[in-house]
Amino acid sequence: MTGCSRTKFYGMYSHAMTSIDVNTIKGEGSRNPAQYPVLGILALGACHGYDICRRLRGSVGAIWRLGKSQVYALLIKLERDGLVIHERVGQENLPAKNIFRLTPGGEELFREWIRAPVIHVRDMRLEFLTKLWFAQQLGSEWERRLLEEQLVVCREKVKKLENSKNLCRTEIEARSQEFRLVTIKAAMSWLKGLSESIGGVLDEH
Repeated sequence: MTGCSRTKFYGMYSHAMTSIDVNTIKGEGSRNPAQYPVLGILALGACHGYDICRRLRGSVGAIWRLGKSQVYALLIKLERDGLVIHERVGQENLPAKNIFRLTPGGEELFREWIRAPVIHVRDMRLEFLTKLWFAQQLGSEWERRLLEEQLVVCREKVKKLENSKNLCRTEIEARSQEFRLVTIKAAMSWLKGLSESIGGVLDEH
């Protein structure tokens, strides 16, 4: 067995970072956000450690850089938490290697993470783009669902900010609110463009 064994991730649809309620759903404390890209690679198929690193570099590595030592440390923690297991696989004339795969708990956690939009616009540059890449690998329906859910979050933020604009007591506070509104609306425009490019049907309400 070499490289990653590609398998369909059946049954899936749809941080100190801030995906909505992922840790609350799982009933656990704050989880290292870097664990999710590793789970994502394993969701696409069982891999040995070197290939996990290679596939991370070739996928989300341009925005989320994880070194080899960090990936192996994450795998140890994920296995300790029951989210990943490994088996030793012999190779002719070569040392045996560890092949990692997700447990059902790991699949469930990854499912919850990839379904959840991010709360803060600042997390769209890293966490959301990473989710979107994995959603794209799983199929257009996943990608479309994530885009739509993120738009819902952004619309709610715009409503709240617009309702609170008149409550600003100082000029700098008003400018701060306006800047946040412009930023969120720009993000919404980008999300709508992506959704339309894959044939998404947008609900403006």
